[in-house]
Amino acid sequence: MPKQGASREALPAITGAILAGGLSTRLGRDKATLPLGGKPLALWVADALAPVVSGLWLVTNQPLIHSSLGLPLITDLVPWQGPLGGLATALFFARTPYVLAAAADNPFLAPPLLAAMLRRLTRDRPAAVVSQSSRGLEPFPGLYSVRLLPRLTSFLETDRRPRRFLEICRAQALPLEEVSRLDPEGLTFLNLNTPEDLAQAAARLAGG
Repeated sequence: MPKQGASREALPAITGAILAGGLSTRLGRDKATLPLGGKPLALWVADALAPVVSGLWLVTNQPLIHSSLGLPLITDLVPWQGPLGGLATALFFARTPYVLAAAADNPFLAPPLLAAMLRRLTRDRPAAVVSQSSRGLEPFPGLYSVRLLPRLTSFLETDRRPRRFLEICRAQALPLEEVSRLDPEGLTFLNLNTPEDLAQAAARLAGG
């Protein structure tokens, strides 16, 4: 569990889910296996989640490609429904009260921010915990209760917008001021969608 924040006894068990079911059309190749600093993007995410979860999966539509990562895999129940489809799959298979879901192309998850999200679970067991950034609610990384599965399944019949689902399920959000203090550069929410994004991330690593 996190070195900062609540103790193991105070927190419910959590399953980690790395969402890797996207098409990666702008980047031109699979993101999860794309190397950054000599390590696939998905493994950057796995390393960030591993200290705070009791188990970890990669949710995928391409298990043959992603088997090379050495991570436990689960395949989307309904493919090509976007990140919320991957989240629904994780909630379906989870045997813990909560899932901590993150995108495979978010390599710079800030541990202090994850720890702050986990502390919210020691209060009143919310349906979801996410962060507020300058762009609005950030669905990933996010903590989601398995209780949300029926509501999410119904939502996906007509909509696939993550931020809209957060509004419907009344997710708790870490306020912008707290998020900015814990992750001043907002790197947690940096998605690598284009070759330019990848080059910038590589330059950031090279510069320390």
